[in-house]
Amino acid sequence: MKKKNLLLAMLTLTVVLSGCAKTESANKAETAKASTDTKTAADAPGNSAIETVNIKVMTPGGSEPTRANNFIEAAKTLNQKLEKENSKQRVQVDAIVKETSGEEFQQMFIFASKSGNANDIYATGYSNIGWMAKGDYILPLSGIEKDPAFQNQMAGYWDAVTWNKKVWGTIQDTEARPIFFNKNVLKKMGWTDQQVADLPKKAESGEFTLADMTALAKKAVDSKLATSGLFMTGGGKDLPIIFLNYGTEVYDATQGKYVLDKAHLKTTFEYLKNGVSQGFLSKTFFADSKDDYLKSLINDEALFVQAGIWDEPKYLTRGMHKVTGNVTTEYVMNNIGAMVMPPVTKGQKPVTISNPWVYVVSKATKYPDLVKRLLVEVTAPKLQAEHAVSTAHLPFTKEGQQYETVKKDAWLNYVGYLTQYSRFMPNDPNEPKFEKIIKDATQSAVSGTMTPDQAVDWMGKQMKIDLGEIIEK
Repeated sequence: MKKKNLLLAMLTLTVVLSGCAKTESANKAETAKASTDTKTAADAPGNSAIETVNIKVMTPGGSEPTRANNFIEAAKTLNQKLEKENSKQRVQVDAIVKETSGEEFQQMFIFASKSGNANDIYATGYSNIGWMAKGDYILPLSGIEKDPAFQNQMAGYWDAVTWNKKVWGTIQDTEARPIFFNKNVLKKMGWTDQQVADLPKKAESGEFTLADMTALAKKAVDSKLATSGLFMTGGGKDLPIIFLNYGTEVYDATQGKYVLDKAHLKTTFEYLKNGVSQGFLSKTFFADSKDDYLKSLINDEALFVQAGIWDEPKYLTRGMHKVTGNVTTEYVMNNIGAMVMPPVTKGQKPVTISNPWVYVVSKATKYPDLVKRLLVEVTAPKLQAEHAVSTAHLPFTKEGQQYETVKKDAWLNYVGYLTQYSRFMPNDPNEPKFEKIIKDATQSAVSGTMTPDQAVDWMGKQMKIDLGEIIEK
């Protein structure tokens, strides 16, 4: 971040009320817009010198640029308040959108932090907070949760940004990871329109179980009504849903220790292995492309697909349908449904898993107070709504969820209830290591290189090596 002092010989000064986004198309457009929207210091007599503070906001993901770009509008609102306060500072935002993820993002973040080149604000998945805070890379934000902007935040979501009894971030959005189902395949299997329409409610109530879904998936493949019965997403944030559904305990928050839940781990491994041997689950689901799963679903070739609510816009833009290419949201909703992961036993509370995105602040920022104020301004319901509608994510405050454009969005209204069943993986510094351990163990059990018992034993040994002291049960 660079600080620019502009001393003018005259009594006028241009005050920049918004930054320029470093995205392919937004740069010139936002700069031009800023020049037309900006008031000058000549409108504020007595302002002899204004300091323009450059705040850099980075998001690692080109498909959701609003995570950074929304700060441009937030800066305008903040600057208006600074002007009324007769402050000598104004904020200019550099919104940086860079396509990177996982270990690459982690390495980039750490290198930038250690070399003194960190951005002021980062958008990231909540589970990174543990290692970022423990590594002394980010600022604690305790107290920000008391700001009125966050008073109607979804219940439990401060837990996602809390580590070691301190708040280290603010929520940016949330989502859910349901089971998509193909309505046309179900109808070919003899289901009525009403039965298809009732399926999400029956999964939610526990009347439709995992065993029921499994039987349907197998029947669809055996009867050649679908080439695939069930696709599971093998990503580190998706895979835990099936373990949690089986009741697997993975973390004890009171002790801050990971749990080796041997019985439930084994049961889950056995289910996945049986799915492969019975032919309704792909043996290579770890390596398969999710887009290929989605293509199979929209073309009536798959029955069930585990995915994310944000995957719906892909059907609108990526030409996945073999005949029409892109389709509309109406087409998607007429042909594809979404439900919670059906519970293992009847009446059991269902499970989805969420990976809310958050904003964290670099410890190296020179303007922590201004940055914190930006975090408040970017929670504006309008900005939450613009991000939600454009990316098929969900606002995290009541005001955002009730914003007009969100309420009118058919897809968001259809899937919004799923978040009440959301579970979070532990917000712990070792969470990325645990993700890899459970993924590697599952892959070994599914491929047959280990038996389920061997996979559990291997997990225990690896957890002790990588995670330290664990709880065994």
